[in-house]
Amino acid sequence: MVMVFRCTICGEASLAEKKSTHCPFCGAHRQWLVEADDYIEPVVPELSEVSRKNLEFTYDLEIKASKIYQCIRKKTGDQFILAMFKAIAKVELEHAEVVGKLIGKEPDCEIAFIEKLCTQDRDESLHKTEKLEGDAIKHYKKFLGEATESRVRDIFQALIEVENDHLELVRKNL
Repeated sequence: MVMVFRCTICGEASLAEKKSTHCPFCGAHRQWLVEADDYIEPVVPELSEVSRKNLEFTYDLEIKASKIYQCIRKKTGDQFILAMFKAIAKVELEHAEVVGKLIGKEPDCEIAFIEKLCTQDRDESLHKTEKLEGDAIKHYKKFLGEATESRVRDIFQALIEVENDHLELVRKNL
């Protein structure tokens, strides 16, 4: 029987016979998914100055990552790389949307193709992604430690898990 699940990180709903291992929209791990009847809309907290600054940095980083990954997928002729970066670009854009809700910003749903952001070289693209994801993880771990708001801590914890998944996938394909 098909059930409805909601992600407590991005709020998106998905249909499945059982709980997935990851949110199909933001990539959050299984523990962040709940049955729709159990979902409670997260309250947007009053943000500390530090959290606001960290979330604004995160928003910009997620938008930048999405643009780079969109560029890579459009330049490649490799069908696996195209599929991988198409999926990751969407996840990064969803991350920007999640963070944007907290800071009052809304990303464009279409990420413009900016040719100078990447090359066609597969290995160079994967190495660039490895660095970008690794840097994001370092920042998000720091931001997690600085956050005083439980919603902000949850978001950074989920982002760290998802970015680690991306990093593992990239390293597996280097």
